[in-house]
Amino acid sequence: MLFPNPLRQSKFCKSENVIVVQQCYCPNGHNLISSKAIFNGFDGIIIKVKDEEKKEEGLVALSPVYGYKSRVSLDIDLGQDMIWQMYCPECDEPLATYTDCSCGGQMVVMFLDNKFEFTNCIALCNRIGCQNAGIKYGNELLTCSSLELGPK
Repeated sequence: MLFPNPLRQSKFCKSENVIVVQQCYCPNGHNLISSKAIFNGFDGIIIKVKDEEKKEEGLVALSPVYGYKSRVSLDIDLGQDMIWQMYCPECDEPLATYTDCSCGGQMVVMFLDNKFEFTNCIALCNRIGCQNAGIKYGNELLTCSSLELGPK
């Protein structure tokens, strides 16, 4: 099943500064990239979200194209500003927390390799609507604003 995305592939694939996440892992080593959701021709990131208080859970597909905040809720309603706990959809392991977010949520990580170190990870806020996210790769912290600046 393909989920529509308002962005056209040709619009951003011409940019030299596009980053597409092709693998990311839960703490137990399960790859969260899945062909079950396609964003602009790229396999999406599937995570499980839970609200323990309301006893609700469901799957969410995220765009693997860094900076494009597209997401599709597969079987749950995501209310604006709600905070959800994030889990691996395969083993139900909670995704690791990197730090607190300035909005009051938490920056949750998915690892970019199977070494499971915070030096190579994607961090995103668990509050719906918060735009805080980043990619930490070695000694670099990539943000959307650094991509807009272009190559040095």
